[in-house]
Amino acid sequence: MLAAFGLAGCTTTSQSPQLAQSTSVDETDAGFTIPLPETVAVLPESAYAQATVNADMAGMPASAQPGDATVADATQQPAAMPGVQSQPALLASAAPEIQPASFVAPAQPVMPQPAAPRGHVDMLIAKYAALYEVPENFVRRVVNRESTFNPMAYNKGHWGLMQIKHATARGMGYEGPANGLLDAETNLKYAVKYLRGAWLVADGDENRADRLYQTGYYYDAKRRGMLGITGLGKDRKRRREPLLIAPALPVETPPVVDLPVALTDS
Repeated sequence: MLAAFGLAGCTTTSQSPQLAQSTSVDETDAGFTIPLPETVAVLPESAYAQATVNADMAGMPASAQPGDATVADATQQPAAMPGVQSQPALLASAAPEIQPASFVAPAQPVMPQPAAPRGHVDMLIAKYAALYEVPENFVRRVVNRESTFNPMAYNKGHWGLMQIKHATARGMGYEGPANGLLDAETNLKYAVKYLRGAWLVADGDENRADRLYQTGYYYDAKRRGMLGITGLGKDRKRRREPLLIAPALPVETPPVVDLPVALTDS
């Protein structure tokens, strides 16, 4: 029976060279040869000890098995201690709350109308020059100097083709916003009217009328009583005071005295 256990518990089929060498030396020294087995037997475990372990394992509850206990420890969440927040709760409270940014969409900007072509501008210049009876070449001269025929020109409160101010255009009857003067026809309608007044005050002198258009001519027109004709206002009518005529004094005529007839000698 021991031989059977020895064969069943074999774990190796050869010996190491050192063991074989030492064995040969011992056998030579002893003077006789002892046959050694080809394999080394491993002592079997006690059957009683194995039966005891199996009985102890069978008596353990199903939930207390080693494999099950390991799985339970890996999946079960630890109970939270009273008064202490869990780690996810601490992270959530520490992270700043992200609020969606609110913004107000800007109002759609008012885009100006595209500039009128040069041919259209020339036609409008001819139209309003004839309407206000101002020489067409003179109007073109002013438009070229002020804006080089660019209806969208703007410079420090001066608008459009003839660089007229908003207040000046309102004085000529315009009622729209300032940027409305960027329209070519609107600009010429009121600016040529203002140029006409300068032309009248200058008595048809283009150079002087051009200077008056740039500097203003209100006081010149007022002094000459031309506010009404230029559209700048109303002229005050001066009252003519009646001439005081002294009454004629009666002229005393000397009384006529009859002279005595001269006596002549008879």
